[in-house]
Amino acid sequence: MDGFLTGQHVLLTGAAKGIGLSTLAHLLDAGAKVLATDIDDRLLASQSRALASRYSGQLRVAKLDLSQPDQVILSIQRWAAEYGEFDHLVSCAGILHLGALCDMPHQQIEQTFMVNSFGVLAAMQGVAKGMKQRGKGSMVIVGSNAANTPRANMGAYAASKAALHMLVKSIGIELAPLGIRCNIVSPGSTRTEMQLQLWHENYGEAQVIAGDAKQFRLGIPLNKIAEPKDIAQTILFLMSDAANHITMHDLRVDGGATLDH
Repeated sequence: MDGFLTGQHVLLTGAAKGIGLSTLAHLLDAGAKVLATDIDDRLLASQSRALASRYSGQLRVAKLDLSQPDQVILSIQRWAAEYGEFDHLVSCAGILHLGALCDMPHQQIEQTFMVNSFGVLAAMQGVAKGMKQRGKGSMVIVGSNAANTPRANMGAYAASKAALHMLVKSIGIELAPLGIRCNIVSPGSTRTEMQLQLWHENYGEAQVIAGDAKQFRLGIPLNKIAEPKDIAQTILFLMSDAANHITMHDLRVDGGATLDH
């Protein structure tokens, strides 16, 4: 799919590492002009320096804090006025607080929803105005297979992603008559810092693949965890004309871990 995004303007969130950074590389390789954002803009600038050099003129980077939804919308409006309206939104940003939901401080729960649900919603609202005026565009939002399958010690994260999934589908049905597509990519266990946060001395990659009955996890039928590029390539598929009749879809990329439930 090299070059299929040439000249198209993409807003990318959570671009500094993991799935977001891999997606950034794939977007640039496909010819897109990308405004890559992250709350850690210094890390983003460092991580993307080689890409900026390789894809001269295609990449801008900026700070974006999804925990401030009002500021998210204002920032997107400013960038659209400065650089032009966005043809696509790709949202990879998210946070994870681990712990039993019945014991988790409300501040952590609220922060999880603010970033994973309301902040992403603000980004969708921010780009929707220009897309509606032009009658075209697409949004691809990274959710999680945990949105549909309960996970021990991940209740706040799973609930925030479940809310996000419904927000994407609801905006999708509003925008579909205008030719704007809104889809979800739901990764399972993927080799990122967030995944490593779940691992410890007695629980790592082998245990994730095998499953853990005590944690109510079935394991991964494909016998491997995903790499960030697996998710990035799926995102680009949903942005492409090959997916031009797909909207409001939740595309699971988890090696069968949730049995496509």
